[in-house]
Amino acid sequence: MGELKARVSDLSAEVESELSAQLTAMRTRWPNGRAPDVAFVEALVARLPRPRVEELYLAWWCGSGDKAAIAAFEVAYAEDLRALAGRFREVPADELRQQLRIKLFVGGDPAIRGYGGTGSLKSWLRVTAVRYFIDLTRSARSQRFEQEIDEGELLGVADPQGSQIRAELGAAVKAAFAMAVARLAPRQRVFLRHAYVDRHTLDQIASHYSIHRTTVARTLATAREQLIAETRANVAAAVGVDNEELASVIRMLDSRIDLSLSRVLDTNRRE
Repeated sequence: MGELKARVSDLSAEVESELSAQLTAMRTRWPNGRAPDVAFVEALVARLPRPRVEELYLAWWCGSGDKAAIAAFEVAYAEDLRALAGRFREVPADELRQQLRIKLFVGGDPAIRGYGGTGSLKSWLRVTAVRYFIDLTRSARSQRFEQEIDEGELLGVADPQGSQIRAELGAAVKAAFAMAVARLAPRQRVFLRHAYVDRHTLDQIASHYSIHRTTVARTLATAREQLIAETRANVAAAVGVDNEELASVIRMLDSRIDLSLSRVLDTNRRE
């Protein structure tokens, strides 16, 4: 740790004592851990006078891809990850944790290197895991929704094989619409399900949740507008079509959205 001593020679006695104690605790906790390098020293120095030595070291060590480091990390945070994964019901918890493991530790730029020590490693992990689990859940939900969508019903395409361009555009709209539905807020999806699957009126939905019917109407209108806007944006990004043709397709989608929503939001169809 000569490099560290050279960089922190101007520390107060109190800070130096605290830093020394944390470094000793780090070595005690992981006696066979990888020897720190300049990058780790830089991370410590950047967080003086109160660096989170053990957490910074564990993140740095895991970032090297060392199997022992990853095993130590997973032992330390197994219960936290198990509890977080259990909150997401649409994807098996084991799959969520495995995908997170890949994101955190695999590849040329593993996500664990993003931990900077400004807060606890546990808090950073929770935020990172929840965001990633949301993305995975949305992706799984989108794939499931896409399977439920009938392209002909969605766009009124009688013969999607008749035109390659039309078929490609139809497939792009189908995928984009499924992703847009998956990205809706839970409340939006629930209200849309009541409206399009259960065929409840605004007053019935409002009464069920003890809210004003105006709130229900606004939520439904916003959700529908969001679906159209996100579908348009995603299709435009995925397929090179002129604005006039895209506008025509989106108008068709807007006129036929009710039937597709009743399909993708009907949970009984997937039971």
